Parts: sequence; structure tokens; C-alpha cells
Amino acid sequence: MISVRSLMASAWMGIQHDLAWTTPLASLLLQVVAPFASAMSVSIIYWFGTRFSPALTFDAARLAFVMVGSTLYAHVAAYAWVPTVAIAEGKNLAVFPHIYLTSRSTAVYVTGRMFSAFAISVATSMMALATAYYVLGSMLHAAIPLVVNPGSVALLAVALLANLPGALALGYLLGAYSLYASKFEWSLPGYVAGLLMVFSGALFSTSILPWPLSTAADYLPYTQFIAAARSAIVPGTGVDYWASIVFSLIGGLLLMGFSLWVYLAAERRARRDGVLDRRLA
Repeated sequence: MISVRSLMASAWMGIQHDLAWTTPLASLLLQVVAPFASAMSVSIIYWFGTRFSPALTFDAARLAFVMVGSTLYAHVAAYAWVPTVAIAEGKNLAVFPHIYLTSRSTAVYVTGRMFSAFAISVATSMMALATAYYVLGSMLHAAIPLVVNPGSVALLAVALLANLPGALALGYLLGAYSLYASKFEWSLPGYVAGLLMVFSGALFSTSILPWPLSTAADYLPYTQFIAAARSAIVPGTGVDYWASIVFSLIGGLLLMGFSLWVYLAAERRARRDGVLDRRLA
């Protein structure tokens, strides 16, 4: 059984690690920069492309599509780094001996760190989306069609929560790799995030991918999460919100179960091979 107290302690340690290196508010605002830059860069590229290409016409709805997708992609990319950092610190900086871990697994610690990173990423990505919406509207003098009311915000919150199992699944897989990696572990989350940008429908519909990649991409929990989030706040997407939520949740849970099994198997092997000291983790 996973101790809830240990899980919450690990999550709180993650909050302290990610926000307490300076004043928490300043740290939170600094972490808004990356998703804000992602939304602004992609949106401005789209605007310039349509402005100076005679074959393209500016479409505010398409701008909303890419702005929301790029922000949510940055949300996924932000928490993808956490397992790598947690494992690297545990192995190389003697963090594991100085924190409470169960005698069974380091998975509790990694899970807690993922919870805290997910919560921080939700806050920063939503702040970035709101800021990009107002800045782009002012710069481009365009009315970006977003639905912002209590109902749409509640639906967006449900979509973000439905993505939590998928977030944990990605964390366990990257953590399993980091247990053994001595090179490229800092680069892998960036590679994975880059692939998700292509295969999650963040910037363009997955239907343009060749078969069977398009079919596989459609059923990724991250694709369904982004589709549901867009459906909540971007009008006219033509997406069944609740169907996307169900697919995202079920796919995330299945992937999380498999990923946790992979992580635990990798950890047992790491203990047996001496990569992790049995006395310390």
C-alpha cells in the first residue's frame, strides 16, 4: 500500500524544490515564461504566415486552435522533466538518503514529485494562456474566439484532471529510463516532448499524419486531453468533449498501469545490480 502521508510529503518536497528557491510568487511567475513564449511564438508565426502568403487567409479560430494547443503542449513538456530530475538527484546528489522513502519503492517519491509538478504546470500554463490571449488580441487587433465563463473553465479543469494518469504514465517511463541512464537522460524529456508536439494534435490535426501513425496518435491520452480542452474553450471544434475525456482517462489509466510496472521492474533490476543502494532507496 502506498502511504498517503509519504505521497503528500514527497509532493510538498516537490513544491519546495520547484518554488522555494526564491520567493514562491516570483518562481511561479518565472515558470509562466516558457508556456507563454510557446503560445506567442506559434501564434505569431501563424499570423505572419497568413499575412504575407497570398494562398492563406487569416482565421481567428485557427489562431485560437494553435494558441491553446501550444500552451497545453508546453504544459505536458513542463512536467515531463520532473522524473529525470528526481531520479538524477536521488542517485547523484545523495538526495535519497536524506528523505523518507518506503522500504519497497522509490515510486512514492517520484509520484509525489509528479503531483507537485503537475499542479504547478497547470497553474503556469493557464496563466500563460490568459496572458497570451490578451497580448495577442492587443497586438494583432483580432478577436480571438475563446469561451471563458464558469462552465467552460470547469470543463477545462476536468480535462486537465483527466490527463493526470497520462502525466504519471509519462513520468514512470522516463523515470525507469533515468534509473539506468548515465547519458542523455537530460535530453530524453525534450525528445519525448518534441514527439508529442507532432503526435498529440497540439499544432495541427493528427489526420494529416500517414496511416497508421494518425490512428495511433488519435488514441494517445494526450491527444484526447488536448482535444477535450479545446472543445471546452474554443467554439466550433466539432469534438465530442465527453468522449475525449473518457478516451483520455481510460488510455491514461491503461498506460499508467503499464508504465508503473515498467518502473518497478527497472527499480528491482537497479537494486539487484547496485545502481540503487538497497540500504538507501
